[in-house]
Amino acid sequence: MPLKLQTPKDLNKKLTSIYTQAQHIKAYVLEEDFNIEIKFKRLSEKEIEQNFEEIRDWIESLKQSSFDVDFQKITYRSLGEQFVPKVLVFTRESFLKHLGKENIFKRHIQLIDKSIEEFPKLKRLFIEKPKLIMEYDEVWERLLLVSAYFIAHPKPNVYMRELEIEGVDTKFIESHKKVLDMILSTLLEREMTKLAQHGFEKCYGLKYDLPSIRFRILDESYYLAGLSDISLPLDEFMKLDSACEKVFVTENKINGLSFPNIKSAMVIFGLGYGIESLKDVVWLREKKLYYWGDIDTHGFAILSQFRSYFPQTHSIFMDKQTIAENKNMATQESILKRFTGKLDFLNLDEQKIFNDLKENKYADRFRVEQERITLKKNRLCWEKERIQ
Repeated sequence: MPLKLQTPKDLNKKLTSIYTQAQHIKAYVLEEDFNIEIKFKRLSEKEIEQNFEEIRDWIESLKQSSFDVDFQKITYRSLGEQFVPKVLVFTRESFLKHLGKENIFKRHIQLIDKSIEEFPKLKRLFIEKPKLIMEYDEVWERLLLVSAYFIAHPKPNVYMRELEIEGVDTKFIESHKKVLDMILSTLLEREMTKLAQHGFEKCYGLKYDLPSIRFRILDESYYLAGLSDISLPLDEFMKLDSACEKVFVTENKINGLSFPNIKSAMVIFGLGYGIESLKDVVWLREKKLYYWGDIDTHGFAILSQFRSYFPQTHSIFMDKQTIAENKNMATQESILKRFTGKLDFLNLDEQKIFNDLKENKYADRFRVEQERITLKKNRLCWEKERIQ
């Protein structure tokens, strides 16, 4: 078995790794000593005898390096006295000097001292996430400016690009939401925000571009000012309260556009997982709801999600009959993107199909995209009769 000798190159790599973990930063904030001790494996007499030249060259390379290695005198029975590497010790000063990081560390502690002086609560953040100051040192002062602004103006009620913070351009906040939320969550002593679905804007009182909801009215007698195909910002859609009794929700745009006329009905389309935007539309709670998605793991995941908001939801064209009629149109789901979690809001038939899809009962990664489903005239009429 070959010897594992720590060469100067290995030692430099190890020191660089230690540096990137930022424990020297954490020790500074905690006002603790920072020392590194790297011990060398004690070599047996047999190992030296069998690898004498290799070990001799290795010891020489350590002596010629910039490392101040502590050697230990050992007396071997057949080799006599030998000086072998024992330990390598660094203080914070010698550690930083060896890596050429003295000046950047001075910069980091200046930023840390300034931050804690202005916001004492940030001390905890530096202890928990000491790498932050290293990752964001070039923009840290701007991060503090933005943080100070939001502390002073908790609910600005303007768009992010409208904020007037001296020295901070309008795109800066947009590209630094995650770290800003980390800082502000520490200062405000609360949980971090989920940034998806405009989470940052909602949390810090900013306006944001609301998603548009596109829908078609399927009964001419319910058209709005003669219009059937309409897109509204979510806040206006929430106020709509259509007189239609039935609302269909379909994942695919083409299906929404080609949906047949149905008495006292409308269809919402093109949202996918963005269906979450409908959860606070109060007037939908009083409607008969129908969801039509792809026959794949994600289609049933979105159905379950929608039904968690609106328990009265029925699914259409997501059953065994549809699968049997459209097997020739099946494709495959991406093996890396399949949904394999638990779904809590499917009925027994839907759950069975979902489990069969996960277990590849129909075919390997079976999937039928909803726009590829053939809506035979007799079945479509039957469905129309059933839901009217």
